[in-house]
Amino acid sequence: MNQPLDASPPRPSADGTATPAPRRCAAAAAKDPTPCEGPREAATLVDRQGREVAGCVHHCARLLAGLEGARVHPFVPTSQALEIYSRARELPPFAWEIGR
Repeated sequence: MNQPLDASPPRPSADGTATPAPRRCAAAAAKDPTPCEGPREAATLVDRQGREVAGCVHHCARLLAGLEGARVHPFVPTSQALEIYSRARELPPFAWEIGR
């Protein structure tokens, strides 16, 4: 679960200076090109070793689909936890590798 944060290169601003690209949530895999949906700390996942990572609902679902034995933290609101589990169930592991 020690996913590197998105290290997007700086983008030039209107005046030509570089501005840092917006960071994505910690649950977003570096190779996953999809943007976050909603709050970046909407939920927390726990892997089987007890490591935790907070992220948006979208990236938590994508990460959960590829982590055997992982779960949504028990203190996450029920509606968000159900949304994550429902989305993860429909995704293959590492969905970004096959263009999903």
